[in-house]
Amino acid sequence: MAMATQDDGYIDVGTGRYAHRTDTYAMATDSWNPDKAMAGLQEGLRITFKPDNSADTVFIGVTDEARLRQYLDGVQYTTIHDSDSKGDRQTVHPGGAPRTLPDQADVWMAKASGKGAQTLKWTVQPGEVAAVAMKPDGSRRLAGHVTVGVKIAGLLWIGAALLVAGLLILVGSVLWLIVRPIRRVRGRTA
Repeated sequence: MAMATQDDGYIDVGTGRYAHRTDTYAMATDSWNPDKAMAGLQEGLRITFKPDNSADTVFIGVTDEARLRQYLDGVQYTTIHDSDSKGDRQTVHPGGAPRTLPDQADVWMAKASGKGAQTLKWTVQPGEVAAVAMKPDGSRRLAGHVTVGVKIAGLLWIGAALLVAGLLILVGSVLWLIVRPIRRVRGRTA
């Protein structure tokens, strides 16, 4: 998994290389518990959906799993379980169009909507959550790439502590390399 730090402190977890496509009304994720992922060090989550056609409008949202499943009840949607270079492992749920447009639904912990690539940022909270991508007008067919980034709590302090530890090991190694030959030379002359 390739990770790259972004300027705003988020670490890209390497999800953007896989394309997602659905002919249904929405794409949803399986639920996950972000406050327990990565030993509870996740502080924030950033999700970006970049549609294949930059003129397309996109809605993305995060909410607790129960509220998302309630919103999607009776809606034809796709749950994406896993992705790789061969495509998505997914389940298509039968149904029709959403009864409430996503922007008008009062279920989201965080959301973003508009033309072209959309990004939402969410401060991690306890519990099972899931994410969804769909068209704001409730129509079918969405295709694009999802990029997920996480912000790790205390990452600056962890990095500083590792740097100090590395410097101490370096200084100790240099001293050992200097002192050891001096002791050998003294032992031969005595």
